[in-house]
Amino acid sequence: MTIRLGSIKALEGYKLRERQLILAIALDTLPATKKVMLRITKLSVLTPFFIALAYFEGWSLLPILLAAGLSYPLLTRPIEILFAQSNLAKAVEQFKSEQT
Repeated sequence: MTIRLGSIKALEGYKLRERQLILAIALDTLPATKKVMLRITKLSVLTPFFIALAYFEGWSLLPILLAAGLSYPLLTRPIEILFAQSNLAKAVEQFKSEQT
């Protein structure tokens, strides 16, 4: 399973921002059923994490929420990459055509 965009062969030679745009294009071209599955998968990964947040109250919740907000992309990005891999070749082509 690929965790980082930089480790994908199809995206070698692109800057980070360009890789992110290509990933966004690949995710946009997913069929509706896969988009629903992606959202359900992300929700199933995040639900236990946010249920655990219910046990904190008052000001002690603030650092926990900050940590949760910062860790959100770390938890969800690998899932997005996994779902988008089948469309990356088309997304790279579309990105190249938009750049010219």
